[in-house]
Amino acid sequence: MEKADFTIHFSPEKTAEMAKETEALVQSLKKDPQIHSLIERGDIDASCIEKHPWTLHAWLNEFAPCIGCRGLAFCRQKTAGYFSSIHEDGMLQKSMQACKYMRKQLETEAHMKNYASDDLPKNMRTVSLADIDIAEESQEYAKVLTKVLQCSEAYGSMYLYGNMGTGKTYLAAGACNDHARNNEHVAFVHYPSFCMRMASMVMNNEYRSELERLKAVKFLVIDDIGAESVTAWNRDSILLPLLNARYDASLATWFTSNCDLASLKIHLTFSTKGSEDELKAERILERIETMCEIEALTGKDRRK
Repeated sequence: MEKADFTIHFSPEKTAEMAKETEALVQSLKKDPQIHSLIERGDIDASCIEKHPWTLHAWLNEFAPCIGCRGLAFCRQKTAGYFSSIHEDGMLQKSMQACKYMRKQLETEAHMKNYASDDLPKNMRTVSLADIDIAEESQEYAKVLTKVLQCSEAYGSMYLYGNMGTGKTYLAAGACNDHARNNEHVAFVHYPSFCMRMASMVMNNEYRSELERLKAVKFLVIDDIGAESVTAWNRDSILLPLLNARYDASLATWFTSNCDLASLKIHLTFSTKGSEDELKAERILERIETMCEIEALTGKDRRK
């Protein structure tokens, strides 16, 4: 039986037209600055233009959104921060690479690999206490910042409270990032979100592993305590054992809150089901007072 011939045959006119288009493309590629850059860097040989003009043309279309880009906020690639790279290694090969803006971001966020749990706001992933210009701050803020720096350097614990927007989370995030940059295992948990996550893990007991990780990290931030929905379980079986373990191991534990300690005690006394247990709340408050330096951060709302 004869084999079927699946070769596509073009008319002489069509063949000539395609050859003309290819030649026009070759001449265009020879003038293209992006192709010239590939040749100058040694990614491809000049002969590739005539050998693989349509492959290079397709690559140029993929790379086009990167031309004139001003940063990740303006990225038009399908995967932000990554572009199609092409090079010759016996044959033309394409691969995805991080652009210069993404490489810079990855470098500045390299410390994030040391986070056992990361609820950091995106705009605080790179902050550092060292970046704060104390000379530009009010006397009250500078006083608190000095104590924050001293506490962080001494691996002490801190309870930082004040009105919304005064910069409590920013300071705690800066301290946490600085410890992560020292290649220490750290964690930053937004406490209301953390409580909901832990509750969702009860059925399969995954919450136990999360709790053990937080007990062990060298530096822990519990952000926005006092804003969670209190249950007897997250107060007595999560928060208190966590604080006891970290106190016994002398591990730095930082809190941010809108509540002073008296308000926090009232908050922890009553569960969402209406039950009241002042003794359990007092145990947690006693632990926080024993562990932490207590600092109030007052001043203007920095979010406005």
